Amino acid sequence: MLVRPDGRICSACGYKRSIALAGRDTGKRRARPGRYQCSSGDCRFQFTVTTHTPLHSTKLPLSVCLKAMWLLLPSDKGLSWVRPAEALGVSQPASGELDMHCVLLVARENVLAGTVEIDHFHLGERPRKNPDDPPPGRGWKGQANTHKTSVMAMVRRPTDVMRGTLAGDARAAVVTGLSARASERVVEAQIEPGAHLMSDEWKAFMAIGESFAKHETSCSRRCPRQLGRGLQLRVPRTIAGVFHHISPQHADLYFHEIDFRWSQRVVTGNVIRKTRHGRESVRTLSPRVTPALHLTNVFRTAIGRQMRQSQYGCIIVKSAVAVFG
Repeated sequence: MLVRPDGRICSACGYKRSIALAGRDTGKRRARPGRYQCSSGDCRFQFTVTTHTPLHSTKLPLSVCLKAMWLLLPSDKGLSWVRPAEALGVSQPASGELDMHCVLLVARENVLAGTVEIDHFHLGERPRKNPDDPPPGRGWKGQANTHKTSVMAMVRRPTDVMRGTLAGDARAAVVTGLSARASERVVEAQIEPGAHLMSDEWKAFMAIGESFAKHETSCSRRCPRQLGRGLQLRVPRTIAGVFHHISPQHADLYFHEIDFRWSQRVVTGNVIRKTRHGRESVRTLSPRVTPALHLTNVFRTAIGRQMRQSQYGCIIVKSAVAVFG
């Protein structure tokens, strides 16, 4: 059900009139409280406030779900499943399920436009050295036998530095093998062709930039500010401090949550900072918005995303957004 100031809207047909059904709290029927029926003669669909949303099949009260989101979203780097379980008085599996619902809610489906910076980085650690193994080679030959995961970072620059302007959006996605073809697929799916692309002088980025309206390069060694460095630093800190370890198969789910927190910032002004060498630079201050606005941005894209549990205990995701890579 989609709630608007004009009234309730049916989740099946979009009809704007509905009636409230008497629930078991009144002692008349066995229907659960908060159930409505569409007034359209062709539909007559019964729905609740969580129908066709990630909270569709949850058995927890709606107040507990909202409290869990209030705890998970405002945190700077996220929370583990143990903290909401202790604060809300639920089990850790239930807390983990609420976290999965929250991740499905915050998945963004809009593409990046304007000036977009792209860069790649690696997650994970190198395997332990075995004295019986031969010495590794140089370059990619020596990095082939590693446990690191290649990630593509895409950050949209703010359109203006005026006070109250959105500080920009971000995306991160796993790139298998960091090949040019895989990088091109990820970039084209997240950035619109009319965007202004900013990257370093890597050969794959040079080839990808030909598909966009404008492409500029900047050498990372000469540039004092590495492209997308803020997101590159945020992702490893979040993983090390909260999740501790993520698998490449489910890394995109964690990236959705990190990207959402990155986008919930507004520009508050500029400040002059000095580097260790005494050089002055202008930095844009962009703190995060209040938690109340977080929930508003989450519920805007709640309709059409469902997460249900099958009879065999598996999780079934019904969503138009590609939340799993």
